[in-house]
Amino acid sequence: MQMSRMSRFCLRPAQPLLGLLLALAAAGAACSDDASGDSGSCEGGGGPVMSSEPDTHCKTASGMDIVQSIGMCVAAADDTGSPGNDEEFGVYYGRETDDDDCKYHVSFTNTCIKLNQDVTFTVELTRKSDGKAAPGALPANPEIYMEADGHPSPSNAIKAPESPPGTYAIGPIKFDRPGRWVVRFHFFETCSDIPEDAPHGHAAFYIDVP
Repeated sequence: MQMSRMSRFCLRPAQPLLGLLLALAAAGAACSDDASGDSGSCEGGGGPVMSSEPDTHCKTASGMDIVQSIGMCVAAADDTGSPGNDEEFGVYYGRETDDDDCKYHVSFTNTCIKLNQDVTFTVELTRKSDGKAAPGALPANPEIYMEADGHPSPSNAIKAPESPPGTYAIGPIKFDRPGRWVVRFHFFETCSDIPEDAPHGHAAFYIDVP
């Protein structure tokens, strides 16, 4: 089987040190597995806050997984709380969790997070009941505020185009102060959050901004 010119270059036997360094400089991106930048890492940038403690809010005392069924959508009421109200809703660590009501699994990647720079969160939403994508969630109205004092993000033109189904590019989001922020995504927000099986779901994450 004939290999491509780039493949032959990447797998070429050892060369003298100078030649090897030049080769790596010229073709490092083509031979790397980490060139996509999906994690949002960037020099001096921030990101989600990690924790070594397990997330158990959708587990029973015996460790069984809690899965809330999803019913029909009824008209939304003013029942979703307000920014900074963390007694009703949880705030989670890392890049993925189940939503507060254990209906969905939520995961995200992000572009580089820096002060006063537009950020996009790419969120994947799946139903816990069957593991399939949850399309049509319309999550274009996230709550974004500082943990310490509730100061809100100045972002006011956030969009959430969906592609593929169940994956949403939410942004642009701007953080105008350094420190720890909370970003709470709401899904199916036009549905009331009162019924236990309402499609409405929400999940918040800690984000540090340098």
